[in-house]
Amino acid sequence: LDLAPTILSAAGVQPPLEMMGRDMSDLYLQEDVNWRTEFLYEHPKHGGHIPASEALVRKDYKYLFWPDYKLEQLFDIKNDPYEERDIVNETEHRHVLNEMRTRFIELRETVHDMSKIVTV
Repeated sequence: LDLAPTILSAAGVQPPLEMMGRDMSDLYLQEDVNWRTEFLYEHPKHGGHIPASEALVRKDYKYLFWPDYKLEQLFDIKNDPYEERDIVNETEHRHVLNEMRTRFIELRETVHDMSKIVTV
């Protein structure tokens, strides 16, 4: 995501406004950089064996959505880095689930809206 804007910036070319991602050189050329604390990923269905998946990932939690199955998962990746224990149904994590689900939907809608942009 950030590779193309970084390469363009290194070449002295201003990345287009509609390009997603940021110039990573900010991380080593500046102090106290305001950088993202979460990211959205989408993995399309691949062949007949790997189902589509989408996720919102943060330092402490990962919210997964499996669109083919309408299935949600939530992992506490700080305490369960191998994602062995799905906590989506645990009531003590309900607030995390609701917040991450809402943010996931917001980011997904933003990405899908941006994908409609056509440039020449």
